[in-house]
Amino acid sequence: MFKSKALSSSSFMSICLVMATGLGAETAYAQAAENDDNTNFSDIIVTAQKREQRLQDVPATIAAFSQESLETRQIRGLNDLTTRVPSLVMGYQFGSNQITLRGISTGLTSGFEDASVAVHVNGVYQARARSLDLAQMDLERIEVLSGPQGTLYGRNATGGVVNYIMRGPSDKMEAEVTGNIGNRDAHGVRGFISGPINEKVGFRITGLWDNTDGDVKNLLAGAPDKHFGGRHVAAIRGVLAFEPMETLRIEVEGTFSNTRANYAPTALAPSLDPGRRAFLVPQTYRPHKVYSDLDAENNTKQYTATGTITLDVSDNVQLKSISGYQKYRNFMAVDYDASGANAEHIPSAGHSRTYSQEFNLNTDTFDGRLNSIFGMFYFNDKYTQQTNVFSSLFAQFTGPNADVYQANFSQKATSLAFFTDHTFSVTDRFRLLAGIRFNHDNKKGNLNVRGQCSNVNRDLTFEAWTPRAGVQFDVSNNVKTYATYQKGFKSGGIGSGTCGDTFKPETIEGGEAGIKTSLADNRIHLNVAGFWYDYKNIQVQKTLGTAGGFQVQNAAAARIKGIEASFDASIIDRLKLDGSAMVESAKYTDYTNCNPGDFLGACTAADTRPATDPTRNKNLAGNWLNRAPPYSVSLGLEYGLDVAGGELLLRGESYWSGKLRFTEYNDAVLDQKAYNIQNAYATFTSGNEKYVLRAFIKNIGNTNYRTSGFFDGFTVQRNGTWGASRTFGGEVTVRF
Repeated sequence: MFKSKALSSSSFMSICLVMATGLGAETAYAQAAENDDNTNFSDIIVTAQKREQRLQDVPATIAAFSQESLETRQIRGLNDLTTRVPSLVMGYQFGSNQITLRGISTGLTSGFEDASVAVHVNGVYQARARSLDLAQMDLERIEVLSGPQGTLYGRNATGGVVNYIMRGPSDKMEAEVTGNIGNRDAHGVRGFISGPINEKVGFRITGLWDNTDGDVKNLLAGAPDKHFGGRHVAAIRGVLAFEPMETLRIEVEGTFSNTRANYAPTALAPSLDPGRRAFLVPQTYRPHKVYSDLDAENNTKQYTATGTITLDVSDNVQLKSISGYQKYRNFMAVDYDASGANAEHIPSAGHSRTYSQEFNLNTDTFDGRLNSIFGMFYFNDKYTQQTNVFSSLFAQFTGPNADVYQANFSQKATSLAFFTDHTFSVTDRFRLLAGIRFNHDNKKGNLNVRGQCSNVNRDLTFEAWTPRAGVQFDVSNNVKTYATYQKGFKSGGIGSGTCGDTFKPETIEGGEAGIKTSLADNRIHLNVAGFWYDYKNIQVQKTLGTAGGFQVQNAAAARIKGIEASFDASIIDRLKLDGSAMVESAKYTDYTNCNPGDFLGACTAADTRPATDPTRNKNLAGNWLNRAPPYSVSLGLEYGLDVAGGELLLRGESYWSGKLRFTEYNDAVLDQKAYNIQNAYATFTSGNEKYVLRAFIKNIGNTNYRTSGFFDGFTVQRNGTWGASRTFGGEVTVRF
């Protein structure tokens, strides 16, 4: 009979009520493998380390969210995870998602950048930072693994890993339709049909159509866009799963998504140049307000195909193959000057084809005392992009829409890696951990910048060994400790905005020590972890003078250290409290650079200060890393009660974040001061579980807070992007 990875509806409701769904707590997905009513915290299963493990047995900090929790709490994208995972901060700039975990992130926005936090969908690495929200259509769960993961996940996991696990075919015929409505003209519908075709074949088909207007209001009369930040998505996904024999499972899936969106940064302060300031009119510096004359676009079409083959060679040996193909096309047009004038309109078109292949061999030997994984990973990515800047800012450029800059860049990136990781039980309570990965990367690029260079070729190769070592000791069945050491690296590359400048790989090494506890007859769970990292050759995007553009350079070094704690408690039946707290220090230890925002002409040929002048090339040691708050705190309270023959689940949340810096200069105008937001949710499930009603309100107090800030050299002004304002709405789900 066809067997499904999906859980029954009753399992999902039990999971939602029992598991730790705290803001940033070590939340979890409870997989009822043997008993549909099994919701004991000790039996929570995660797969973040490429094999099934009980959450409390994993020597790492992991947060995981079930499909029901994602729906109940309206987690619709990576931004919604910020208040739920310790040390995770999301930013958005020039169409790119910027993920930070434990102070480790990327500030690069060219489209060619490698991530610092790797994102995988059903085991397939996602190459484009501009397409990470497209996996939200049919989720079974999300797992977030914090800290460097260089052994199992390779070169682009210096900060951690986000794993999206999509739902597979069910073992019985079922269907579901959900309609939603909310403020900012939010409306949409999604649904699926799933079940067996016969005893050996199952299918799943999912569709999504969703519309939301943005919360940045355009104040320019008669402008083509009235709002920015909106998103309109149409997507479809199909899955076929085959079990020709009990030991062999083959799953093939394909996805197509078409996303139409727009984006516009807002001005935070006037231009430093009086002439440009006079040109950039009208302009406003109020939150969620902008003047813009451009018909902005950020449109993406993406096709993906994934094939997964799992073979149980024996009871103790399993072989898995994961093949992935992605085709990506994006066109973006951004009004970067944040004004009603045509000062800096940037259209950019890019397309890529990506293929990846991974093999994993999991073994249990020596009577189960040695658990091992052996793996191979291959990655091939071809990406081409053209970027223009149109402007009528300067008198020497004729016409109302002069093309003042054009760069064409193409890159082929390949990566080949071999890795192995082992856990050896010396005794029933004491285990040794060891692993290592070898990574070989090659990047070939061709660059043409009009008026500056043509047909510039670069061919770079990078290699790295990234080991892991550690120990685990169980003080008792309910108190477990661990300490691990890990190295990681992020590949170097080729700058796409200048004439072929290159930059070196980032490296990181450090450790984590933690304790995981289950108290009061498993009704209270408290987990604490401390971490420390040395972070070197950090890739930083540097603004180039008043002509605009940027280049990538390597900052010298930084040190990161911190403590995370999370808890959940069943106070009484159906009343649960959860929360988390994080404190960290993430600062440069050795970095000198010039700040173009100091004054008009700073860091340009017009700047007469010698390079040795400390007011020009400043010592930035002690300054904070980007998007690394010194602390965050979250609390959540939920209560379930019987209502009208069904169950009503009520939940309230509050999140506090310390100050965020968005540049290495700790610019007071760009920095986001400490802020606090609250969310509330209500979910009613009918007694037969055929109907679900949901209502939510996020950012109840309508707090204004920024998710990015940057200095634009072309307009010589500070711009930023604001986090979502108050959002509310409701959903109705019907199950068949």
